[in-house]
Amino acid sequence: MKEAARKYLGQHDFRNFCRLDPAKQISNFERNVLDIDINPVAAQVPFVGEGQSAQGRWWQLELRGTAFLWHQVRCMMAILFHVGQGLEEPSIVDKMLDVDNMDGKPEYEMACDVPLVLADCAFDATDVQWIHLRNPGNDFGNIAGLDRAISNEWGQLNTRAVIASALLQNLRSTAVPMLSETKERAEQLELAPWAQCRDNVIKSELATRSRIVLGGGEIRHVRDYQPMAKRRRADPVHLRNKVWFERKGDSKRVKTTTEPDD
Repeated sequence: MKEAARKYLGQHDFRNFCRLDPAKQISNFERNVLDIDINPVAAQVPFVGEGQSAQGRWWQLELRGTAFLWHQVRCMMAILFHVGQGLEEPSIVDKMLDVDNMDGKPEYEMACDVPLVLADCAFDATDVQWIHLRNPGNDFGNIAGLDRAISNEWGQLNTRAVIASALLQNLRSTAVPMLSETKERAEQLELAPWAQCRDNVIKSELATRSRIVLGGGEIRHVRDYQPMAKRRRADPVHLRNKVWFERKGDSKRVKTTTEPDD
């Protein structure tokens, strides 16, 4: 995934990594990615849990750029997920950035929007003049309200996470009959915790269908995975823009000819 992510660095045409809105008639899809990397969430980040444990490790894509297209980051992340799961090679990024050879966006689902966070905005000091409170330290009503809102949300989501964790722990300790090729009768099968049988069941499922992670807990299962480069593609951008513009023009002409005279 890191190898594929580095291919996004620099100025590229990202038309295959965004959602097109023909109403905007966009013709320039070049954007500049200044920095990109995939790193573990720091263990010292509060409220995350034990980030160094195998089950508690969280990873994040850190991306910095000057501007982004509509849903560009979610599309970029979706392709990285495909690479990380071994469904695509890192070179798929190069192929999709080559808009001369791939002039229409392949059909694929964007990554989930839940983990997407605008972490920071940077401004040139000469371009922005900040307005500060006259009496700093005496009026914290806005920031206090924001703190309460985020704390309440964290409390609700953390409560649901704790409940889900308890349910999973209870489920995976439940005794189930072990699979056996020699014993046919259920009463002859040995019992074992579901956690012990789970991996074999998942491997069996993955043998017949692909598992596509989209982030934020969302997963899609497909029976026959089709490589990205061979998927059906949307029409080129200039054609989609042209079709929308002509339809909009036809709509205006129809409206003009049907309006009654004063």
